Amino acid sequence: MSLINEIEKFMTDNLSSVNYRIINLGGKSLYIEGIKSVISFGSNEMQFQLKKGLLKVFGSDMSVKYLDKTTCVIIGSINSVEVV
Repeated sequence: MSLINEIEKFMTDNLSSVNYRIINLGGKSLYIEGIKSVISFGSNEMQFQLKKGLLKVFGSDMSVKYLDKTTCVIIGSINSVEVV
């Protein structure tokens, strides 16, 4: 069972065009699905290329806990997430 898939069942909009997913756990951990590549990462800012757009994560004392081809988990103090 996927938590994200269960949440999507309650949503009324068509989610077939969603190409990334983000879960922020209390500003202490960030789960990201749908990344195409890592552009940069540091303790205060990280950037990821998405299928359509760029994901920027801002915070402090951040580090990558898990990373594979499409998924990333960041831990630390997450202040904001921006998609451009």
